[in-house]
Amino acid sequence: MTYVLDGYCGLYCGACPDLLDTQAGKAKHACQGCKSAVNNPEWCAICDIKSCAREKKIAFCYQCDEYPCKKLISFMEDVRYPYHREVAEYMKIIEREGKQGWLERMKIRWSCNACRQPVSWWQQACPHCGGKVNGYEKP
Repeated sequence: MTYVLDGYCGLYCGACPDLLDTQAGKAKHACQGCKSAVNNPEWCAICDIKSCAREKKIAFCYQCDEYPCKKLISFMEDVRYPYHREVAEYMKIIEREGKQGWLERMKIRWSCNACRQPVSWWQQACPHCGGKVNGYEKP
């Protein structure tokens, strides 16, 4: 199965709980990444940001003449998803270092410091070894 780990908005899909569960073979909402042509949870399938980027034929929102638009600002400021706040910085990294460099950074950012296994946005302890990770608490 192919996974696409970069989101149009600058999120790292590799830290999405649904994508991680899909990779582990225990998904309630199968996901292969927001840019994947298959297996998107409902909220990703109907995402306004995703639709807009596809319509404009851009890979990332920072490539748009309207960046940052109201949709993206609202997305970044949504207190229910604190990990959204990071996307503005992620866009700068993608623009400066390219997608591959950013993906390498994200793999490190969203992995356990002790065992290097991937973790989700919502984990503060590694499910594999119990080590501390830099995830977020659900509001």
